[in-house]
Amino acid sequence: MISHRLRDRMVELIRKNLFRSIKYSLSGYLGFFVLEIVTYLGLRLLGYSRIVEIDAVAFFTGVSLEFLVNEYWTTRNEGFHESSLRGIFIRLGKFQVLNLLGNIIAISIQLSLLHFFGIYPLLGNIIGSAIAFPFNYIIQMKSVWKINVVN
Repeated sequence: MISHRLRDRMVELIRKNLFRSIKYSLSGYLGFFVLEIVTYLGLRLLGYSRIVEIDAVAFFTGVSLEFLVNEYWTTRNEGFHESSLRGIFIRLGKFQVLNLLGNIIAISIQLSLLHFFGIYPLLGNIIGSAIAFPFNYIIQMKSVWKINVVN
């Protein structure tokens, strides 16, 4: 059984992060939708043999859109937002690098599911992205916008 203290702590963390994590999820879905479209078009135009290159382009496009939505909607009234162009590009760079770490997890799962089980890449991408979500949320909020989601 989960102790009452641990349960109360978990409830408090969920309460603090509920709306922000929903917004973050929605921005992720939007970026993911763009990523899936780019992946689909790339597969149709270039074929499976170019999947790594296709994934790289899809990643950059989708994640850049995610950053912009998170920057101007999800974290608009909280966290750190240096408004200079330099500050925005620094945060975008951090967001891209941290998302890359999560995307390495997602792409590794996608490629493993494709090569070992013949699972279609778009489905593998969904599975991999779902697994990488908690890592991305916690690390990006802390590192990009200085929002500590676990305190």
